Amino acid sequence: MTITQAVKNQRNPVKRVTKAAGLALAGVSVALLMNPAPAMASWQPATIGHTAVSLRDCYHPFKAAQPSQSCTFLKYVPAGTPVNIICQHIGQDIYGDAVWDYISYSGGEGYVADYYVYTGYRSWIPGVEVCNY
Repeated sequence: MTITQAVKNQRNPVKRVTKAAGLALAGVSVALLMNPAPAMASWQPATIGHTAVSLRDCYHPFKAAQPSQSCTFLKYVPAGTPVNIICQHIGQDIYGDAVWDYISYSGGEGYVADYYVYTGYRSWIPGVEVCNY
């Protein structure tokens, strides 16, 4: 900055503050582009409860079916199995809990009744998305 510019900036403090703020914001924008924040995972780690639970396929391309015991049975997930809950969906009420969890684990993926899963929450898990499938 030249001496003339410095004198002009001293006479106009608003211009000086605005220019400094603009430079600071530009620096933040460049920093964000170069180092974007990591994506937040919406899944939640959990564990299958004391009994094996039925893993269900509730995807029907021509009908928006809610998860239930009438969905296609895939396999049993053994008790104590660690899983990741990808999303949750309202479905058939199982002992007062109408939430179903779409899980992924080393043996596959599908819906299980939330009632049988230890999630750390009574039903809906904060931050976990509602399933669109």
